Formats: sequence, structure tokens, C-alpha cells
Amino acid sequence: MERQQIRIGDNLRLERRAGEACFICSCDWILSTGQVNFKEQCRVKESPTSDIGPGYASFDPDMAGRMCFREFFCPNCGVRLATEVARVGDPYLCDIQPKL
Repeated sequence: MERQQIRIGDNLRLERRAGEACFICSCDWILSTGQVNFKEQCRVKESPTSDIGPGYASFDPDMAGRMCFREFFCPNCGVRLATEVARVGDPYLCDIQPKL
């Protein structure tokens, strides 16, 4: 039986396992079901947006202080799976809604 899967990025895929859609890292670690934001199961590094790199400086220092850059890593192998820019203290963005 062929496994149904959708590649989301270099290190993340959505795959049906035991009849349920799951977010899976390239190391084969199951992060969460498709009904849950996989970012909730990741290790997270939160930094100031100025850490993104050159060209990402804000012209509004007050706003820059309210924003953060988040990186999400697999808790098993440590590979980076996703990034986002959000307001400090906001919940993780749920930017993937699977239909597998």
C-alpha cells in the first residue's frame, strides 16, 4: 500500500499513518496529528527581529521591540522546521491546514 504524503518543506511532511494525518520530520519523528499545530511540539528559539539579518531592521523602534523572530526545531534531531515573525507573547501562528 502506497503511503499518501505531502512534502511541506525540506524537513517536514504531512503523511497519513494509521488512518490519521500526521506532521513528520525528515528524521521520521512524529510531531503531531494534522489537527494540532505541529509548532506546539517543537523546540523554539525566540529572538529579536534584528537577529534575522541585514535588511530586516525596522524603521519603527517601538514596533520592533514588540515583535520577535521564532525558529521551530524538531525535538528529536534538532533540524529547523519553520520560522515566523510575530508579536511577542502571541500564540504560534497556525499557517498550515492539512487536507490529506
